[in-house]
Amino acid sequence: MMGAIGYLVLGSDMVGSINLYAKNENIRVRDTLQLVDFYLKTADENKNNGLYAMAYEDLWEAMLLASAVDNIEKLAVIYNELGVLYGIYGKSKKAIEYKKIALQYVKKSLVSNKENSQFLGKAYYSLAVQYRKAKEYKQSLMYLDSCFYGNKNKNPYVLAEKGIVYTHQNRLKEAEVCLLAAKQLLEKESKHYLVIVYSSLGDLYVEKKQLEKAIYYYNKSLNRITVYKSHTDLQTDVLRKIGYLYRQKNELKKAYACLKQSTQIADSLFSMRSKNNTQLFEIKNKYKERLIKKEAYISQQEHVIEKKKRIFSQLLFVIAIVFFAFLAVLFLFYHKAKVRRVKEEQEHKAIKIKHEKEKLDVILETKSKELTVSTLQLIEKDKNINRLLEILKKKMPDSYRKLHREMMNGSSDLWERFNLRFTEVNAGFYERLSEKYPLLTPTEQKHCALIKLKFDSKEMASLLNISVNSVHISRHRIRKKMELQRDDDLSNYIANI
Repeated sequence: MMGAIGYLVLGSDMVGSINLYAKNENIRVRDTLQLVDFYLKTADENKNNGLYAMAYEDLWEAMLLASAVDNIEKLAVIYNELGVLYGIYGKSKKAIEYKKIALQYVKKSLVSNKENSQFLGKAYYSLAVQYRKAKEYKQSLMYLDSCFYGNKNKNPYVLAEKGIVYTHQNRLKEAEVCLLAAKQLLEKESKHYLVIVYSSLGDLYVEKKQLEKAIYYYNKSLNRITVYKSHTDLQTDVLRKIGYLYRQKNELKKAYACLKQSTQIADSLFSMRSKNNTQLFEIKNKYKERLIKKEAYISQQEHVIEKKKRIFSQLLFVIAIVFFAFLAVLFLFYHKAKVRRVKEEQEHKAIKIKHEKEKLDVILETKSKELTVSTLQLIEKDKNINRLLEILKKKMPDSYRKLHREMMNGSSDLWERFNLRFTEVNAGFYERLSEKYPLLTPTEQKHCALIKLKFDSKEMASLLNISVNSVHISRHRIRKKMELQRDDDLSNYIANI
């Protein structure tokens, strides 16, 4: 949403400028990182050559550049190297502090790139080395056990460092196993780290009182330092140790030569009169001032950005509220319209059903009236025929008997025709009556049909060809089976079935 608004507001020319800026920004970051790599390489060379102040200056330059582009991987390396330099100067507390910062940067980098897990092991290893130099051996071994990159049993650096720690803890047998295993692995690849391994084997054999072996490995360490120009900070210490061993062997000339060389190198590297190293803390203060100014500027810019973000967030919040309110109103109108439409449809259906029911009721009432009228006409016809039969009975008895039989058969047919038409008009009446009052006989059901059509007792007697008294008896039995009270009207009750 923001992208679309931005394009509409800025226009095509401004968008092109932004794309050009983004491209230039990517080039700037790439060039900056290349410059950081250059300073790191130079710092490493100066460190190996004993030019620690220059190495320190290179690292601070690299830090300023890496901070500008916020590259956490490079910052992790820089802080680790600063910790190494502080360790060389014997400032263990500061060295550990910087290496812990490096560890935090490595952990942070893992969030965005899981492939950096190997660097986490290296950061733990670097901290372990510094804790060992600070004589905190328990902490050192703990961090060594956290070095999960590679196979710890085949990692020469982890093995060597454990061997050094075990030597300081006087666990000489374990130390020898680790150091010799590390030496064997490293000699296959001619690693510079053999300087430290040989020196550590010399320390081990001093503790084991095997002076010849100790001198042998110390000399191999010195040879590696000379050949590879690596770990030159150990040269003075190794020379001093060889001097002490020659003195124990009463080879005073060799002892003097080694100690003198050690002192000269130490004066060159660590004396505050050295032109490079006297500037060390001046460099630190200068770059700290620059960093503080930069951080203040960055903090100011972050405050401005944060304020803009807050305003933008509030604007988005208001837009979201208006949008959802609009949706709610639309939904409310839609819901009301739908409810109104459903209600109208229901009312229309109800009216239609009512009209159909009224129409059916009218048709039913009409047919019932027609049936009643037709039946009454037949009854009246039967009465007239009965009167004629009475006259015929007196004057022509023989003819009367024949006609009377035919009339009796005709009365039976009359009922059948009546019942057929009644069933057509009052569909389901007999079924409902039987379901509600199963004890009623077929004759009583016939009586109920005539009662529903509002026939009186005489009309019923005439239609059914029975006496009026029989009709009264039948009506009484029907009331009793229907469990009606004295005040209940039988005709109205049956009419509603």
